[in-house]
Amino acid sequence: MSSTAEPKTLVLSDLHLGRPNATAQAHRFAELAAGFERVIVNGDVAELHHAAFRDRAELELSRLRDFVEQKGARLELVAGNHDAFVSPVRSLELAGGSVYITHGDALHPAIAPWSPYAAAMRDAYATALAASGLGDDEHRSRLMAAREASMAEWRGLGHGAYISTIGGMAVRPHRALAVLGYWMRYPGLVHGWVERYAPHAGTVLVGHSHRAFVRTIGGRRIVNTGAYSFPGRPLAVVIEGTELRVHRIDMERRLFTLSKRPIASWEVKPKSPRGAARDVPRGEQRPAYAEPSARLMNDAASASAAPSTDVR
Repeated sequence: MSSTAEPKTLVLSDLHLGRPNATAQAHRFAELAAGFERVIVNGDVAELHHAAFRDRAELELSRLRDFVEQKGARLELVAGNHDAFVSPVRSLELAGGSVYITHGDALHPAIAPWSPYAAAMRDAYATALAASGLGDDEHRSRLMAAREASMAEWRGLGHGAYISTIGGMAVRPHRALAVLGYWMRYPGLVHGWVERYAPHAGTVLVGHSHRAFVRTIGGRRIVNTGAYSFPGRPLAVVIEGTELRVHRIDMERRLFTLSKRPIASWEVKPKSPRGAARDVPRGEQRPAYAEPSARLMNDAASASAAPSTDVR
């Protein structure tokens, strides 16, 4: 069975708008939206989960939305662990279920095993999962448990999500080892997750680990679109009709652009005939990102006295 043709779509991840560095400015992404009908940011669009950066992150996200709309496209957001309440959407299926998209934070119960609050996030994940009772939708339960777990990092730090830096890893090399270990395991984690929750998907798009790659495991293509902070070298995915292309992100006049030639391309199709024709209805997601900020503030304030686990 053939997959459902999609409007011309661009998929990015991990923009982290609002961080105090040169890449975290919305105008640098404006040209990427040109010529697309839809732009999907697959998690961590902005640092809404960090008190010090939140105001700037909200401003840059608003600017990004304006830039995308000016180019004639629609911006859709999949929530990650640094913007847990930016959107109710935690996963998407495109092309009749042939393409599965999720940020990737839910794939590991500690969310970010290199974080000093990895143990606290693991505990929060387990607690939320137990409270859900799993029920008939284990996939959704695990995605929601990951959202709750990301809040445990907020509570532990008291001001927002942990941000890894080269300097911080140099001081505590065990964290660098944790990152390297996660990078090695991540493609397998993605494949195992999708085999369980979206076995019909022939292509999987993720982010989260910040390390871009294109892999084929068990006949399924997996693309991590990477991040615009360390280690850099992000990728973008273009879906046009039934063709999917992977492009490198280049820089022209300090603006991000797509490489002229894709580094890989293939036909969008299901992994196997079973379940391949399922369409997932999607309304236009225009989240009120100011409201989640208030919720995060209230949650952090009420939990500020709660004990947390530090694995440093």
